[in-house]
Amino acid sequence: MTDFIEKLAYTVDLKKIEKDLEFILENYSGWEPDGQISLRHRPNCANPWKDSSGGLPDREKESCFSEWNLHCPEYTKQVLEQLAISENIVWGRIRFMRANSKMGLSMHYDHQPRYHLVVKTNPSAIIAECFRHNPVRSIGYHLPANSHWYKVDTTRE
Repeated sequence: MTDFIEKLAYTVDLKKIEKDLEFILENYSGWEPDGQISLRHRPNCANPWKDSSGGLPDREKESCFSEWNLHCPEYTKQVLEQLAISENIVWGRIRFMRANSKMGLSMHYDHQPRYHLVVKTNPSAIIAECFRHNPVRSIGYHLPANSHWYKVDTTRE
């Protein structure tokens, strides 16, 4: 796609991922209050379903989120473990995330690239690459729900 977003060859059975998410929502956790559901958490955390929600405090590292949620459905966990092998990465936080209509995350950057699998979307959902010192301030991209993983260079804003 671009040097900001790379469409990976690795794909999943999106229907199985949707079923896993439905199972979690029906049996263990809801989206509220922040639209995030944790699949990995820190050891001995109070709420494994919400532990990796939100921003990462400066003193914390991704590697602190070393435990799989015991109720993470097997297919989803298997897909994530295979992606880690394929991309030679060590997982930290992993979340299902939902953005409500007309809502979004603030402009930010991360310390390492992020991997996105879009489960459900609409044509107006975009991820923007931002430029501080350029007449073109941002470019928006739509990631489709097409069973592909996307690697996004979020080390840039």
